[in-house]
Amino acid sequence: MDGRPENQRRLLVIAAAVLLAAGAVLFALDVRGESPDGDWQFIKPVNLPIDLSGTQLAEVEVDREVYANTQPSLGDLRLTVADAAGERETPYKLLVEAGDRRRAAVPVRIQDLGHVPNEHTSFILHVESAGDLHSEVEVQTTSANFQRRVSVSASDDGATWRVLEEDGRIFNLTIPERGFSAGDTRVRYPASGARFLRVRIFDEGHEPLAVQGAAVFFSQQLRPRRHQLPLDIVRRADDPDLKRTVLLVDAGSPGFPVNTIQLGIPQRNFYRQVSLEGSHDSMAWIPLQSGEVIYNFDTPRVVGDDREIRFPESRHRYYRITVFNEDNPPLPVETAQADGFIRKIIFDATTGETYRLYYGNPRASAPSYELERLFPYLVTENLPAARLGPQDANPAFDARPPPSDVVPFTERYPWLLPLVVAVAALLVGLFLASLIRQVGGRLRPPEE
Repeated sequence: MDGRPENQRRLLVIAAAVLLAAGAVLFALDVRGESPDGDWQFIKPVNLPIDLSGTQLAEVEVDREVYANTQPSLGDLRLTVADAAGERETPYKLLVEAGDRRRAAVPVRIQDLGHVPNEHTSFILHVESAGDLHSEVEVQTTSANFQRRVSVSASDDGATWRVLEEDGRIFNLTIPERGFSAGDTRVRYPASGARFLRVRIFDEGHEPLAVQGAAVFFSQQLRPRRHQLPLDIVRRADDPDLKRTVLLVDAGSPGFPVNTIQLGIPQRNFYRQVSLEGSHDSMAWIPLQSGEVIYNFDTPRVVGDDREIRFPESRHRYYRITVFNEDNPPLPVETAQADGFIRKIIFDATTGETYRLYYGNPRASAPSYELERLFPYLVTENLPAARLGPQDANPAFDARPPPSDVVPFTERYPWLLPLVVAVAALLVGLFLASLIRQVGGRLRPPEE
């Protein structure tokens, strides 16, 4: 029997496999991997703390150079560790220190509400469930424009009392004609499981408050951690015709996440509306806040101060602040400072190993590590603090053209991939046709 049909079939199969593999390679050339060795522009060494022992969780804060050269989401951060086996990516958890509060109401009954003339208003709160922890009492009042000192005492039997808070402060500031109201009537104290609370609100020469009731809560506060960014006031313009002052401030570099700007104003007793805009180039502006108020009240009846402008978190370099003076003289703004939540990288660190942080890849997607799911069950308070070193350019990145200039292989040769697929399909068709002819020749014709 002649072996030529079998050889032809083998050749066709080999040729088709080669062409299909070539097509797969073309696709692979078009999708480059996110290797920190080449696609990331900057590197920072991570200096481990000297008190680190063995392998344990450590933390390192993101600094201004990283903010200025990374994605807004920080999704392109990659942490690597180098040991005898070489350099490899290692998992981390990105933590935003925005703080958290867990607050639950504690059922209570109010009793013995009364007032001692020229001294204080007092009442007793009876916690209904024994053993319930509580740490905050909220005075419910219809009074306005006040400031009072409050003391809170606790008792297990309603007879013997111990002081929990002696100098609590509650206040309210209301300006009806402007629709403005601000205040805080909560007094916080160390967590207690006492069954009775005695609250005293001192008059201090003023009219007694109209107390309607009170509520008790157990509040756990994880305090936010913030970093400060001094702003340079590069330009100020006072416009008497439009009755406003416009301040242009510069953060020095983009990317630093902030959500408040505090103005240094030495003047007392003022109330102004402000608006805020952000820009990356000081030319095109984006509105950030339009309904904020800054004020200072230092009067015999009430004392209050708020010189902060709050806005959704922003990463602009330039900010434009407009202060609406109405018919008042311009405010003397001497300084400006922005605040934002600290970002930390938490990772497993081992003594003697070398760690580096890669960043600066606009095309990278955020990584997904199982450490994200394990993190709620880990002890992360008072971790050893590592430090980021100076910024270096990634030599592997410098040896290549910028990502925006790299034209994908399939775009440079758009005709090649369809040609490979067409030839592969033709060879497979020829193979099938040859197989059908051979099978048909070997089958017997049906008998009549």
